[in-house]
Amino acid sequence: MQIKTKAPQTVQQSIPYRAMYRDGICRVNERLFTKTVAFQDVNYHLAQPEDQAVIFEGWGSFLNYFDSSISVQLSFINRFGRPDEYKRSILFPHVDARFDSICREYADMLQNQLAKGNNGLNKTKYITFGVQADDLRTAKLRLERVEVDVLNNFKALGVAANPLNGLERLEVLHG
Repeated sequence: MQIKTKAPQTVQQSIPYRAMYRDGICRVNERLFTKTVAFQDVNYHLAQPEDQAVIFEGWGSFLNYFDSSISVQLSFINRFGRPDEYKRSILFPHVDARFDSICREYADMLQNQLAKGNNGLNKTKYITFGVQADDLRTAKLRLERVEVDVLNNFKALGVAANPLNGLERLEVLHG
């Protein structure tokens, strides 16, 4: 006996959402609306022990902000970068022969740091939060309040963060 299922026929069909709006709100289904914020890392391992405790407590408080009415998902995406792009990014244009040795030394230092670093990984982090609502207007008001709180929590932790607009979210999905 063969079981028939409605498997997605295209990549677009495999990504379950109904609409992506310019402001970054995504209508996932009839009642679930989400927003995504990209955020940078906190260098926890290099912090002093007392600072680590503060970071840990702050992160715990931040996660506890989300009550049962808000869905939340953390996404950590690691992609291999292109070595030629890294090499180009650390080259300095020739300005003055007097500075050639300094520029060469600095570029060598950056190249060494790159070799020791993350092995060419581009690490991006996202937090996506969602609310249930009957319509876009209601969802937008609630998501904007949550977004402000999320950004303020990241700021209190000393973490750079920015909300994604619709195009940026689609680019993340595409990637």
